[in-house]
Amino acid sequence: MRKRNHLLPFRSPAVLVLWADALFMAAAAAAWLLLGGELSGWFDLPRWAAWAAGGVLAAGAAALGVLAWERRIGWLPWLAAGHAILGAALWAAALLAWGVFTAEGRWLAPAAANACLLLAAAQWLAWRRP
Repeated sequence: MRKRNHLLPFRSPAVLVLWADALFMAAAAAAWLLLGGELSGWFDLPRWAAWAAGGVLAAGAAALGVLAWERRIGWLPWLAAGHAILGAALWAAALLAWGVFTAEGRWLAPAAANACLLLAAAQWLAWRRP
């Protein structure tokens, strides 16, 4: 009898991208929840908004974890579109509020925007791969 490989579902690039996205979002959620007071100062936001952003990111990370666990790769084009829109919005916010952000916010906002755009590209490519 042949042994069944339990890691086989995780070899799919689409599933791996979903897991990577969930981990990225969980790390961002932890940062916003733990450092919300400091991060809110970087972006001239009220503290409650920083912690609310952390909560939204935590819920998104949990949802992505469920999608990855259930291998629902049909969501990848929608996630890619959402990340592309979010990346463009973060770039627009960074450019429009450049004078309001501190030095830390000026590098973090474009870095987060670029990360969203890279995730969008990875999700789209993983979904398109046969």
